[in-house]
Amino acid sequence: MLKITSLSLAAAFFFQGAAFADESKDHDGTWRINPAIGLQIFDKERDLDNAATFIGGLEYRYNQHWGSEISIMSSSPELPGGSDVDLLQVGIDGLYFFDGGDTYEAFWILGLANADFDGGIGSELQLHGGAGIRFFLNDQWSMRAVGKVIHGEEDSTLDTLLSVGLSYAFGQTASARPAAKPVAMDSDGDGVLDSADQCPSTPTGVRVDAMGCALDGDADGVADYKDQCPTTPAGREVDERGCKFVLTSTVDIELKVNFPTNSAEVGEEYRAEVEKVAAFLKKYGAVNAQIEGHTDDRGAASYNKSLSQRRADSVKAMLVGHYGIDASRVSAMGYGEEKPMADNGSSDGRRANRRVVAVMEATVEE
Repeated sequence: MLKITSLSLAAAFFFQGAAFADESKDHDGTWRINPAIGLQIFDKERDLDNAATFIGGLEYRYNQHWGSEISIMSSSPELPGGSDVDLLQVGIDGLYFFDGGDTYEAFWILGLANADFDGGIGSELQLHGGAGIRFFLNDQWSMRAVGKVIHGEEDSTLDTLLSVGLSYAFGQTASARPAAKPVAMDSDGDGVLDSADQCPSTPTGVRVDAMGCALDGDADGVADYKDQCPTTPAGREVDERGCKFVLTSTVDIELKVNFPTNSAEVGEEYRAEVEKVAAFLKKYGAVNAQIEGHTDDRGAASYNKSLSQRRADSVKAMLVGHYGIDASRVSAMGYGEEKPMADNGSSDGRRANRRVVAVMEATVEE
């Protein structure tokens, strides 16, 4: 009577637990049918041979960790004399599931059963515990392996049951398998997970801050690994290399010296003009000067060519001799009457054409 009462209470707990789980927000609500086949190894005190055991179970999952199962086990172990004993075991188990992956889960088992030994041996209350593992095949089907140790209350025997079987899930099958834990990803391998990485495509090996962005030691907006000027002063506007912007401009100066007819001597009134050119050449050491000499069209062209050369040479000599400009930076070329800048038909035009000119340019950084 005590055995029947114990099993009745256990069954009542199973169904009450299921009803309670229906109201829980963590309720999983999945049922499983668990057919299996196993080997039951009996305690030596029983004088029973080991026997194949056929198992049918009905499992209910309350939530992520807890479940229950009602099971019926049937076997026919042999007595020493060769006769069979029909054994029927009806029990209920509590199941505790561990967090697993998306392909398997492991669990503990603890429960009670009533064992009915036909053949005069009688029946007994059994306490059994063990562990199992389930491998998911899909949302409905899975494979399950279980190992149990069974303690018989009647004679304090200790039996063992090893079983393997299939499970079929129904009910809320979408939640039958524990949700796979999200895998923490670090796509760019910088040590900052994608969920927190504000710069998710940092090149491999680049040092980053807590947000996953490349370090910028001088805070100029250009990451250190690209910064060719890593110590730019704060507030300085920089280019794509991290270096300060260099603005360039072109400065120029024009030399213009006029000569009397048939003369190659630089007049006093033009010395300031030559001195200005000399100062420009000293300031911008990379600039060279080309001095061009010209004449009007009076006289033979060959003579005018020679006269224009002497005029250019005289200005060059002044730059070199009086102002210390390196002769290699100054060239002189006479063009004679070939390049008039005014009409040779008037005295003013002819005077304008008797000239030495030079235009020099320098590119400077601001």
